[in-house]
Amino acid sequence: MRAFIFIPAILLLFSNCIINYTDFPKRELKELKSDPSIQKDQDRIQFLISRFPGLSRNEPEVRKALSEKGWKEVENYPPENGYYIDMKSSQKDPSLTAMIFLYLSYATFTILPSYSGKDGANIIFTVYKDNVVWKTFEYEITRKAFVWILTLPVLWLNYTCPTELEAYQAVIDQFESDLYSSKL
Repeated sequence: MRAFIFIPAILLLFSNCIINYTDFPKRELKELKSDPSIQKDQDRIQFLISRFPGLSRNEPEVRKALSEKGWKEVENYPPENGYYIDMKSSQKDPSLTAMIFLYLSYATFTILPSYSGKDGANIIFTVYKDNVVWKTFEYEITRKAFVWILTLPVLWLNYTCPTELEAYQAVIDQFESDLYSSKL
């Protein structure tokens, strides 16, 4: 009798979905610190995350990643002079059909399968120079999710796919590369 209670409890505790993040730049570790002019520019850059998706738990890690670049976070208002980066991340919603099937899947404890391949995030970095918009950089992260109870045996696939944090980190690295290659 305990086995009949234990098995559904285990099934409900596991996340019965496989999630993959795509359409973000591949992360390449470049050594930007060797150029002294870049290091001088890093000391002048300030940033603010003005909007972040409500469901994401990665905002503190994104702040940390931006701070590790040598950039300083401002609290409220942009500085009057110098470089300032305003980061806005908005959530891309899945299609209406995918949302309906996701709700049905979760309502039936993932007995019904569902797939979503169009949600994720749009990330916009607006760079200001002396309080005037200088340049805007746009990036996209797409999340693909497959939810079904029969995916339990292959949940280990989630560990082979990039996480949301890795996708954001790759976007930040690509933004840094694009920023310095655009003659900051």
